[in-house]
Amino acid sequence: MKIKIFRAIGPLIAALALVGLLIFLPINVGMKYSKDQLVKFAQSPLNTPSFTGYSIKKQAYSDPEFLPVLGSSEMEHVDSFHPSAYFKKYNSGFTPFLVGQPGTTTLTHFFYMNSVANELKNRKIVFVISPQWFSKQGIVESELKNFVSKGEIYGWLKEANPKADTTTQLAKHLLRFRSLKSEETIYNSLGRLADKKPLTALQKMTVATNLQFWRKEDLLFSSVSQFTAQPLGLTPKINKFAKELPNDPTSENLEKLAVDQGKDSSNNNPFQINNKVWDKKIKSKYKHLENYKKHVSYLESPEYQDFQQLLNVFAKNNNDVLFVIQPVNGSWSSYTGVSKATLENFSSKIKTQLRSQGFYQIADLTDMYNTPYASGDTVHFGTKGWLATDKAIEKFMKTPSKVNYHIDNSLFLSKDWAMNGATESIVN
Repeated sequence: MKIKIFRAIGPLIAALALVGLLIFLPINVGMKYSKDQLVKFAQSPLNTPSFTGYSIKKQAYSDPEFLPVLGSSEMEHVDSFHPSAYFKKYNSGFTPFLVGQPGTTTLTHFFYMNSVANELKNRKIVFVISPQWFSKQGIVESELKNFVSKGEIYGWLKEANPKADTTTQLAKHLLRFRSLKSEETIYNSLGRLADKKPLTALQKMTVATNLQFWRKEDLLFSSVSQFTAQPLGLTPKINKFAKELPNDPTSENLEKLAVDQGKDSSNNNPFQINNKVWDKKIKSKYKHLENYKKHVSYLESPEYQDFQQLLNVFAKNNNDVLFVIQPVNGSWSSYTGVSKATLENFSSKIKTQLRSQGFYQIADLTDMYNTPYASGDTVHFGTKGWLATDKAIEKFMKTPSKVNYHIDNSLFLSKDWAMNGATESIVN
């Protein structure tokens, strides 16, 4: 009887033991992706498993040819001047790795960067800033739940310094999210860090074990992401649009094509919004949207504290970062009540936070508010906006890195800075 039982469950026990060995032994076993496969991942910003996972981005960033381009929903807005198409056409020696989709914000990028800090040490990075992130509520529950994995949090907990102000602030911030309350190890560890106490010996062991499990599990099973990425990938669009760029990339040729493509794709409405977006999402209701955003301000937001946390990661990692403040559709923004002054005030505040700490590489496209085709719909890049970004990236990549950061968390991590719109008085 015992022999029959063993024969029945023996293979299961052996399989579980094998998986356990693969996960906990200090060896890396898992799928190795080819360069072509990694390029497809780089052109699949909507593939959430590769965003929240570990092995794909670890393998990709082990290759210095991949340039991380971090942002949000604008990554999927492809035309001929999208960086992936532009730098494919004009062989640049690097491949943009698109990181962002609707719902990714500064805090999700903090954990993303933290999870591959070693692979990206001393590297150049492009970071696209969306003013819309800086709402009065900041990141919401669903965004954290969808775009920050438990493994990424374990990775941060393992290295967190309980005496650092950055640790205390972030731990308190994370404790506000209901979705983390069910994760006992994470929640209790955050509670200790919020009180400036180190993790207990048991918590340290549990965090380290769970982190190891997450990394090995992702190494073993990340190939599933390859299948989820295929229907979400932008590679066919990127290849198509790259072919439409002129062989002779003079400023005149590029400018003409950007205007022509922008005009052809947004000629059925008075706001120069992409025709398809206008017909599907706006046309039927736009008369009810006049001035509906007239009270919007981007000067008071907990997002500024999340942004400061990310700047700490960039500085610690010695990253040379180009920050791009993306343009909006001025015609539509004016109609809905978001004035150019509102966006200029935001630009001034975020640039103060950057420049005061040594982050000087900034492509501020706020002044393109009234530039036709700078935005392709209401707030995302259009042909002219992407072209301006391409030029900024070209210059950035040709300039030798020279960074000298001086982080001021006492000011820029404070609630006073984040939630007070009178920025000049705070700085002074």
